[in-house]
Amino acid sequence: MRTMKALLLAGSLGALAATGAVTGAQAETYRISHYQSDGETTVRVAKWFAEEIEKATDGEIAFEVFTGGVLLPAKATLQGIGDGVVQEGFHTSGYTPSELPLSNALSGFGYIEPDPTTVGAAFADWAINDPAGNGQYAEHNVVPFGGFSTPTYPAICNTDEPVTTLEDLQGLKIRFPGGLTSKLAQDLGVIPVNIPAPEIYQALQTGQIDCAGILAAWLNIDNSLDEVSKSVTLLGWEGSFNSPLQLFNKDFWQSLTDDQRAEIIKLAARAHAKAQIDFNSSNQKALDTTASKGHPVVEPDESIQNAVQEWIDNGLGDRAAVARDAYGVEDPEALFASFEPYIEKWRELISNMDDPLDEDELTQVFYDNLYGELDPAEYGMN
Repeated sequence: MRTMKALLLAGSLGALAATGAVTGAQAETYRISHYQSDGETTVRVAKWFAEEIEKATDGEIAFEVFTGGVLLPAKATLQGIGDGVVQEGFHTSGYTPSELPLSNALSGFGYIEPDPTTVGAAFADWAINDPAGNGQYAEHNVVPFGGFSTPTYPAICNTDEPVTTLEDLQGLKIRFPGGLTSKLAQDLGVIPVNIPAPEIYQALQTGQIDCAGILAAWLNIDNSLDEVSKSVTLLGWEGSFNSPLQLFNKDFWQSLTDDQRAEIIKLAARAHAKAQIDFNSSNQKALDTTASKGHPVVEPDESIQNAVQEWIDNGLGDRAAVARDAYGVEDPEALFASFEPYIEKWRELISNMDDPLDEDELTQVFYDNLYGELDPAEYGMN
């Protein structure tokens, strides 16, 4: 793998030496890196954030958004942000389990709490406020903000016939982004393949994989997997939730003024709401579009449903052992117990909302119960 230094040189970039507060006289354009392509939800939110923070700071903080991994490939984003190759970016925890063992070990809570808005907010709260959770990111010189959860994952397949039975699953190569769902797939006879989302199209097209576990929006909204697939099976398996929506380079973050950090915190609440609502609302729309093209959208039969339920009832595939053996978590049960209060907090808050798809209402709930409680003079400053 190329080093961060090589990436810097190859891109003719200069590492930012973020010293002192950013002022109008010092204003320059900073960088946000996304490995996803234009049009994907987190990219759309990043572009909105870049526009809004420039307006909120009268041009003192201006970002250029680089997409498609042109600056940093998916698996190098965490290190690249920490090293200052970019000042902000999005990183999927499942691509670096060794670097983010606690986040990865939380995989499985999506089977316990089915509401994506709840579990996404719980993770954001945990990553910001839990000492171990936040410390995990601090070790990589990044400051986390926001969260989200995709809806549950279907299997988007290029098999000759739709996948509906447990027998159909045997030996299929199905892409999942790591985590406990890969363990579930393996336990049910699947060969799990962990590749970054932007590589799915080609992998389906060439037969490298038989199916892709990813949110339905990738069929025709965030991507065009309709073109290289033949059917969709609504597995309903855990979506992706254990990644912050935004990671800031800590040196950059600490170079800002309190007022500038406060503006970012305000925008982080709305960015979180925008992303979650977009994920929630695009799911059925994508499935309907696929069905209108004549692609079968099918339910798994009882053989799959019963096998999954048995797996859940038996301790989520012994997730404690997975956390201990695969991620090196010494006390998995303590980790799970530390996350449960965040689930309970946000389950109540979200259930009491008039409309979780109302952006203003959701932003206010997020700000009042998470982001607004942060002190811009203290958070991320140690």
